[in-house]
Amino acid sequence: MPINKYGVWVAKPIRVSAERAEQDPRSPHIHLFYQNEVDSGEEFRASINVKSLSEISELVFWLVLDFQHPIVNQLRGLKRGFQQIPSQPGGVALDYIRGNLMDFDRGRILPHDLPDERDDIIDYVMPELQAAINRNAMVYLFGEPYDDMKGIHNIHMNQGSAGRFASSNGVWQDGGIIIYFPDENRFAAIWLAFASQAVHTDEQTGNALSGSQNFAQLLGGDGTQEPEVEKEKITDNRRVAIMAALVNPVGSENQGNENVEPEAVYLLNRSLEDISLRGWSLLNIKDEAQTISDDTILASGETLQIAVDRISLSNQGGLISLLDDRGYKVDGVSYTKEQARREGELVFFR
Repeated sequence: MPINKYGVWVAKPIRVSAERAEQDPRSPHIHLFYQNEVDSGEEFRASINVKSLSEISELVFWLVLDFQHPIVNQLRGLKRGFQQIPSQPGGVALDYIRGNLMDFDRGRILPHDLPDERDDIIDYVMPELQAAINRNAMVYLFGEPYDDMKGIHNIHMNQGSAGRFASSNGVWQDGGIIIYFPDENRFAAIWLAFASQAVHTDEQTGNALSGSQNFAQLLGGDGTQEPEVEKEKITDNRRVAIMAALVNPVGSENQGNENVEPEAVYLLNRSLEDISLRGWSLLNIKDEAQTISDDTILASGETLQIAVDRISLSNQGGLISLLDDRGYKVDGVSYTKEQARREGELVFFR
């Protein structure tokens, strides 16, 4: 069954520690201690996995230093303390696959504890959490509370697991850490997944789809190489990319008025082959789907405009996902209310 009482804990971090290999070689954690209110005296603990019990023991780490996403404005209104969240789209629930929180290709596969600098997951996570403490930041900890409500765990992707861990799979229930730095009015995000977890999961159960890669297969390597930034890898996951979208046309879009330009999404075929989009679909922030015309062929290297006239792209910030005929997510993007503010202007993603 999915994790219990999924939610977010809004708090002030006060100290952090990490369990090294000599302390716990089997199931170590980073422990972030926090308070609901400053100087309240009562401390709570977030336990963050840094090693997996599965055969592939490494984790995947993503750091988004300037996190701009539709959920940010909703986070600003949350009170301190723990709040249970419905596991559904359109709110503040996290889903690494459906929520378009980051580009999977920018992740790093990292082991638990190695002797050199910047070669393990502790070396990457600890400085970010210490910075949050030093700069009086607010943390938003997503996951599952302990039964005694004295802390939170499962602060990582909670779908796509296999074997005994599959019982916790579900959609819109992923864990993670979002940090708000008030001195810069900036949000940052730390996302964590187990390298053994599947990249593509079922829309209802969160179980791995048949034939899906896991993160170890997608990202490859031993995790010691910096992710490619200048030259992105053209993987099966983004052979067709969402380049831009017209989410706020001039006038009242999607009202059947032939004189008004409809909302639109622009797709680029990044592969070396022509691709049939038969059975493919576009999804919005509510997970509503529009199937692309069966006779649509996207030639290699070409960009295609798809009119979005059967679902709506919100002007208040939203998500756009592209799924192929197997239900695999090929690409996904997010945009904010501020990006959608100007009528008639494209929002560019790539």
